[in-house]
Amino acid sequence: MGDGNKSISFFGLVAMGIGCMLGTSWLLLTGPWLEVAGGPLNLAVAFALCIVVELPFAFAYMEAIPMLPRQGGEVVYSSAAFGPGGGFAVGWAGVLMNSIVFCWVDLAAISLLDELFPALGRVGLLYTVGGHSVTLPNVLCQLALAGAIVYIQYRGADLCASLAKLATVVLLTMCLAGLAVCFSHFDPAVYAADGGLEFHFSGSASLLSMLVFSVAGWETVAKAAAATGSAARKAGAALITCLLIVTALLCLVPTAVAGNLPWRTAVDRTAPFADVLVSITGWPAVRLAFLATAFVGAVGVMNSTLYSSSRMLYGLARSKLVPGGFGRLHPRYGTPTRCVWFAAAFVLPAPFTGKLFFRPLIHVASLATIVMWVMTLAAVLRLRRTRSDLPRPVRMPGGRPMAAFGVLAALFLAGNILLPFSPGALTPLEYLLALGLTALGSGLYRLRDRSLTRQEREALILGDGRKEV
Repeated sequence: MGDGNKSISFFGLVAMGIGCMLGTSWLLLTGPWLEVAGGPLNLAVAFALCIVVELPFAFAYMEAIPMLPRQGGEVVYSSAAFGPGGGFAVGWAGVLMNSIVFCWVDLAAISLLDELFPALGRVGLLYTVGGHSVTLPNVLCQLALAGAIVYIQYRGADLCASLAKLATVVLLTMCLAGLAVCFSHFDPAVYAADGGLEFHFSGSASLLSMLVFSVAGWETVAKAAAATGSAARKAGAALITCLLIVTALLCLVPTAVAGNLPWRTAVDRTAPFADVLVSITGWPAVRLAFLATAFVGAVGVMNSTLYSSSRMLYGLARSKLVPGGFGRLHPRYGTPTRCVWFAAAFVLPAPFTGKLFFRPLIHVASLATIVMWVMTLAAVLRLRRTRSDLPRPVRMPGGRPMAAFGVLAALFLAGNILLPFSPGALTPLEYLLALGLTALGSGLYRLRDRSLTRQEREALILGDGRKEV
């Protein structure tokens, strides 16, 4: 099961998962979360609902990883259950999810820089689009930041890894300290102001579509455990622990803000959590410290997501599910440079659209994440019938009732984001973006090597190759 590497401890897996999940959402999305939910109570219900509907998918990963512990993760599970077409669908969703997150975090990082250096968003105005200003300094900074990450990936170096780990520890410590300060000054009257205690399920359902984006990343724990030979039960416990801890933290931040600052006022702030801490402590440096650390963390997230996206595309190329040109490696650095450039191309239009796609990117990435989760759950359930011979050292907790609930959760999540009349439905712009990216993937799939038989292609995907890029 392992590849010769030392098994990662339970706490090591938890730390890795928190680092992948925490990101910058908790600092930059507090305002949008409150606005979409329509108040702090609706927000709290949305987070609780998020945990409930995600559990069956997390349990499915717990069963899938030790059952098929091979490179490719979701691609392997779906290929075994549904053939190459299913493997490509989930693989392309993974490429899109990571590429979109790379693009979104680039936008988020510039938002952090704008808060640190306000002149960046005010001077050198080029034009406005959708009510958002596009300035020359912002365009240059976004392209330079993305270019630096691309160069790191091109050379095959992981220069940001240690910095990202350090930033995660510092950010988590600051977050917990900030929560302690905010809740020590929590005022129920402020929390209830402006209809904060009014409950509307439509608000919670609307926010749920965004939260999928923010809490994604726990599946990395299971993959890391499989790659290093960590015990399956230990990995499952770590995965659930990460899901609960990070979701709780993400919920507590806007709750703490709403107890110190009327939520409608927080909606208009870029980093209301930091603003509240400044008002409580009287130390303006607190805000700068949060913003600076979050920026360093954002750089680490960009590095990891571009790596994941390019390697997933490279895996599809090696499985002959996309044109073979994506499977070529750089003769000197040994990196899949064409995959790196392809994934990085998603960020090129972003600097020229201001923040027009700030929220649309979240929803489309959420849709891609839902595809990955639902396909993995469906693969686990189908393989129970078609491949009962596969080893299953871990079974989904809850048995058949949990599996049935997982199906309902899948239908709910998919319907909430895809059905036009649902509270969390995509906007017309987001539908067009999702359809365009789906068409792009379909085109790549049609250009795959068609000379292979189905059996040969499945052997490429399900074979026990372990060579890493």
